Amino acid sequence: MTRLHEFRRQTSLVVSLIAGIGLLACAPFPTGQWLFQILREQRAGVFYLLVGLYNLSLFTTPYWLASAVFSITGRMTGNRKAEARPVSLPPWPDQQTALCLVVGERHNRRTPDPVENPNWLMIGERGLFTGIAVIGAIGSGKTSCCMQPFAEQILGFQASDPEKRIGGLVLEVKGDFCHRIKSILERHGRGEDFIEVNLTDSPFRYNPLANDLDPYALAFGIATLLTSLFGRGREPFWQQAYTNMSKFLILMHRLLYGYVTLLDIYECAINPDLLKHRIELLESAVKEQLIAVVDPEVYVAIEGLSAFPWDKNAVTNEMESVMTNELAEFLLKHSVLHKTRERESGPSGIKLIRDAEKRDQVEAVRRWFHNDWMRIEQRLRTSIVEGISFFLSLFDDNPALKKVFCPPKECFDPEANADGKFGKPLPPFAELIEQGKVVALNFPMSGNPGLARLIGTLMKVDFQRGVLNRVPKMEAQPEAYFRQVLFLCDEYHAFATVGESDPTGDEKFFALSRQSRCVPIVATQSISSLRSALPGEGWRTLLQTFRTKIFLALSDDFSAKVASELCGRDEQLKLSYNFSENGQNAHVSILTGRATAQRASITASKNYNLQRDNIFEPRIFTELKNAQAIVLAYDGLNPLPATYCHLKPYFLDRAVSYFEHLRRGRL
Repeated sequence: MTRLHEFRRQTSLVVSLIAGIGLLACAPFPTGQWLFQILREQRAGVFYLLVGLYNLSLFTTPYWLASAVFSITGRMTGNRKAEARPVSLPPWPDQQTALCLVVGERHNRRTPDPVENPNWLMIGERGLFTGIAVIGAIGSGKTSCCMQPFAEQILGFQASDPEKRIGGLVLEVKGDFCHRIKSILERHGRGEDFIEVNLTDSPFRYNPLANDLDPYALAFGIATLLTSLFGRGREPFWQQAYTNMSKFLILMHRLLYGYVTLLDIYECAINPDLLKHRIELLESAVKEQLIAVVDPEVYVAIEGLSAFPWDKNAVTNEMESVMTNELAEFLLKHSVLHKTRERESGPSGIKLIRDAEKRDQVEAVRRWFHNDWMRIEQRLRTSIVEGISFFLSLFDDNPALKKVFCPPKECFDPEANADGKFGKPLPPFAELIEQGKVVALNFPMSGNPGLARLIGTLMKVDFQRGVLNRVPKMEAQPEAYFRQVLFLCDEYHAFATVGESDPTGDEKFFALSRQSRCVPIVATQSISSLRSALPGEGWRTLLQTFRTKIFLALSDDFSAKVASELCGRDEQLKLSYNFSENGQNAHVSILTGRATAQRASITASKNYNLQRDNIFEPRIFTELKNAQAIVLAYDGLNPLPATYCHLKPYFLDRAVSYFEHLRRGRL
């Protein structure tokens, strides 16, 4: 009956032809009656008109009766039959020859109804490089229907080829997604490619500051998180103060030791004496680079030499002292026989700074300390220090945290850490990417949300720098094969950074990552979550960098409204009714007190107007079922129109249609 309802016009036409031919044979026009014979002789035209109308009615009457029967029957049984209609899915696409992502089944574009022969909504490799944003409320299926199936497809691409398998970074906040990524890699024979950084059993040590990123970029990321997590986010002074202090502390330690941790920043921030001492070490590493050497006999013979600090060299037995301006004047004035040599190291083993650029940086640190930091009022200085120490103190009172994220410098020395007693340092992301490794940060936010966000954001920035550094290499070697890179982030609003003043904003990375063959896939609860986590209108700038947007069920009006506007408008027929009442000799009734008329008429009219309206109203986004989405896709060449898409959860057979799973109660 369903097929008869769909092809009721064609079926009715066949029925009318058969019935008409039968009626013509059984009940032809009665031309033998005397009345029609007289009409034929006197009015031949009228006679043949009646014959034609009669014969035509023998065909048209069965057509309209059959059409009405099929239409009524289809309306009564169509919904029940439509649910039971078998849906045959096409074969699953081949994803081993070329990278592509199957989002789900595509049936009717504008209605969530099945068709007999659906197709797959696919995004090619070029479209994947432009980013995918998955937006859905809690429990809508972001992880089960999007993140995990997408990770399965991408990480499984060329899994058997060590030179082409895909690596990347995985960030999440719950702590269970990392185990699923590990299971995916093990299923594809890539268990050795999984690297997990956690606080319990991971041998890897990761220092977020042990990289070549500019001190300002690192300091800005720390200060941004401090102001957003602990208030004062609308007051620019505090973020500027945190950034300035952190920047110069990072630069000072890099100049002194070539290494810095978050714990070093904390110790110098809360200990003014330690900070002053390290500033003095830094100054001495630049100024005092010569040593005066005299014989022991000369040292004893010349009176006044003992007023200067001298040390005896255990090897040569000569007396040595740092060549200060005062000592140089004394030696010249008394014609003391001496010789000079360059110092190998400064006080406390500090390496002397002879590079001109680094000497300029030392002067910048010195000016900040003496002319900026020490001139700030003591109470205000205490507030700035407290804002930093309140957060960074977590690296001091938590031994596990200190061990993993603040390892000593010896951890990165192959000789000092030959036995691995300091742990295994996490290799640079530039190396991990080219090796096809998948790094996962398993730091659940249930333990410490602010700290998890800080570590995750700094690791994300480190990864992004490693990805963008591939671009010059790819341009220099156009014939070489460079593998794709995956950036997978669940609950993305917890790690998002954006802004004109932020040197490491995500919108800058996503705008450039296409050239470095990066596949960014992020998931967030709503557009409102991004708006609350980012300053100003930064969420708009960030959202536009994702060319493919997958909207699952949304639970807030703002996200639904924005999603509806993004899907666009088109011309649609809108039905409207008008009713009007007219009366003559109108008057007020004495009995009822209401207006009445002797003659009244009511007119009703129905109009159709062509209007531009949203393709998908905001209400539709709030009523989507699980594993059901509206997708704005980009295939790498052309943007695809917004369409309904039925996703494929990882725990269900992807060869079975969504509607069959729905009928069986599996969704």
